[in-house]
Amino acid sequence: MKRIGRQLGGLTQLITAMGSEITQVVQDMHGAIANPLGWRGADYVPAPRIYGAVRLGLRHAGEVAALGALAADPYRRVSYLDLQSVLNGVFGQLLSAQRSHYALPMTLHPARPEPERDTLVLYLHGLCMNESCWQHTAQQHFNQRLESTFNADIAYLRYNTGRHISDNGARLSRLLEHTPLPPRLILIGHSMGGLLARSAVHHARRHGHRWVERVSHLACLGSPHQGALLEQVGNQANRLLAVTPYSRPLMRLGNLRSDGIRDLRFGYVVEEQWQGLPEDAPRPRSKVPLDDHIQHLFLAGTLSEHRTPEPLGDWLVGVDSALARRLYPDAPQLTRVQFHGMGHMAMLADARTYRALSDWLAL
Repeated sequence: MKRIGRQLGGLTQLITAMGSEITQVVQDMHGAIANPLGWRGADYVPAPRIYGAVRLGLRHAGEVAALGALAADPYRRVSYLDLQSVLNGVFGQLLSAQRSHYALPMTLHPARPEPERDTLVLYLHGLCMNESCWQHTAQQHFNQRLESTFNADIAYLRYNTGRHISDNGARLSRLLEHTPLPPRLILIGHSMGGLLARSAVHHARRHGHRWVERVSHLACLGSPHQGALLEQVGNQANRLLAVTPYSRPLMRLGNLRSDGIRDLRFGYVVEEQWQGLPEDAPRPRSKVPLDDHIQHLFLAGTLSEHRTPEPLGDWLVGVDSALARRLYPDAPQLTRVQFHGMGHMAMLADARTYRALSDWLAL
């Protein structure tokens, strides 16, 4: 009962914030239409009062909606994890700023891995996902081989994917620094999870965290090292809204997308890559080198047919971006693998993914 109340309270906060943003967009468009030249003093005095009343009404409507849902069935058992994961991915920084109960904290599952094992394999999910995305038959068979061959323990990371990847990387580095670990650590990240793993490694090296010395292998499955096409297209579309004063207020809605999504535009993994840049910067900044002491695997999926001269990506990430050919043309510590007929999410359940991981780890 208490947990459901906290979750509904967080949802109410989000509804209220979103309602306020949408109301502001409408108010700005109203102003642009009523005063296209932007003259001072031309605004209608009643308008701010009207829109203020709308915001107040939305806030109370959100509270009533939450209470109504709770009153309808106060004893129901509801899993909010998938909904939370999506909302965190899209509005994660907003939830964190509000200190909302709906914001997902960074946690390991299980909370304390077994340090008496020889190896810990840590899986990191992608945008809007959680640890349940890994639960497939092929992955379970792969885990059994890890456990028998490496005496490995298996753990999963859950985190707010809407925060900056660099913020999550620093949090993960601190978390692992204070977690009892076995002698070897293997990191396997899907999509944003791969970038997060690289960010955490970079942060650990910079701040002298000891856990990074245990990392032997880091795998990135469909990770947008050179950026995600959809976010790049979305960013350009949002920039076009600034052309006229009538469409400019709509940029406010486009800019509501999370910091984590923005980082995917160019594959930002450290703060220096985005700090000080405008939210809709059209070009990337400097690259982050691969760690010389860690073996890397970059896996790309493509929906194109075999022997296609320039294969497309997996719907979300292009082949060149997933393989980071431009960023790291010659990297002895990097193995690249490409599979045809493999989508972005399908690679999590595809047996070829885990055969590639097995070959790379010499299982």
